Amino acid sequence: MIRPLRPTDLVPLTVFLRQTAGDEITAHTWPKVQPESSHLPLEQALWQSLGQGSSRGRGWVAAAGGKLVGLVVARSRSSGLVWDVEHLHASEGSHEAAAELLDRVCQEAVSRGSRRVFMEAPLGSRGQQVARRAGFERYTGSSVYRMLPPLRLPSSEHFEGRPRLRADEQSLFQLYNAALPAVVRSAEAMTYDEWSALHRGRKRWAPSLFGDRHDYVWELGEGLAGWLEVVYGHKSQCLELLVHSKYDSLLDRFISYGLKQVSPKAAVYSAVREYHASLAGALERVGFQLAGQYDIYVRQLAVRVPESKLVPAQFIGG
Repeated sequence: MIRPLRPTDLVPLTVFLRQTAGDEITAHTWPKVQPESSHLPLEQALWQSLGQGSSRGRGWVAAAGGKLVGLVVARSRSSGLVWDVEHLHASEGSHEAAAELLDRVCQEAVSRGSRRVFMEAPLGSRGQQVARRAGFERYTGSSVYRMLPPLRLPSSEHFEGRPRLRADEQSLFQLYNAALPAVVRSAEAMTYDEWSALHRGRKRWAPSLFGDRHDYVWELGEGLAGWLEVVYGHKSQCLELLVHSKYDSLLDRFISYGLKQVSPKAAVYSAVREYHASLAGALERVGFQLAGQYDIYVRQLAVRVPESKLVPAQFIGG
């Protein structure tokens, strides 16, 4: 039986998570890494059980024989067009329950106007089987790199970026289209609205001097050569980069600039998609080490159809 997480589930949930500590199907990627957070903070589960909206995540459990056999927690991104499966736990052998939990997330996302749901799982894990049962498909992979403190700042000259502006939106969308393979864009975003909905904040991106996310861009020629987002956690930090392939020669200088934006006393993480091998090499050159590899899945909740347009008719004859 699949049902919403309730306050009365907290005690059996604690027992379930202790018994299945190594059975999380979803990837434990940043910010779900120690020391940044535990696999599922009980304080977060409490808010979810009280139904405090999708900004804190929504939780469902699978029950069988009077005990919990599965848990899923999902959260919507900025505009609600995209949801992420943040945590999926299931007892060993409970693949069917795990798939049903994923399906329940997708039903909720559809009811709220979402177009796709994403999930990450460790490379080659049972997440592949569960995702397939629930209608998800793998569309790319990711490697997470980590640099532990004290950070060794690179001696190479950095290439200074400038703060991202609202006027950069169309140029960033063009950079996204140029830097990502077609199969990835088809899974994530084909239109400007879909691309802007990929922002992981609670609201659509807007310029701000405050908050835990700072964005920078590198402008070269008539467009943008790259984009950097620095995310500050409580105990660690994350760099996310997107660089046009024709500017790969500047990657070392871009990363050097990114490392100047973080604290040298906290660990830094950075995720690299499988099609950005040059970025992985640049991170390794400055001291990042591989921390994990993951598969990324998507379930499409809407069918893309060609937009109908009226075109002038051509007549032949008198």
